Amino acid sequence: MAKEQIDNTVVDYRRCFSSDAGQRVLGNILVESHFFEYTTTPEEQAVENFVKTILTKAGLYSVDNVDGYIRGLFNLKMSG
Repeated sequence: MAKEQIDNTVVDYRRCFSSDAGQRVLGNILVESHFFEYTTTPEEQAVENFVKTILTKAGLYSVDNVDGYIRGLFNLKMSG
């Protein structure tokens, strides 16, 4: 895939998931895929990897974003 196509993919994914509806859908994908749970089977790991691919294509899942993740996590209410 050419660089321009990759760049357009990120733009398209971000456009898709940046609206309120898109964020609700992305949240549902994360919950339905059990993204926040430990995976134990190869099937669950495959689903988790696919979700990580979606997040990566949206430009969200990257070690480059670690500082933003940490700040965001500490802005969340504590569970439990």
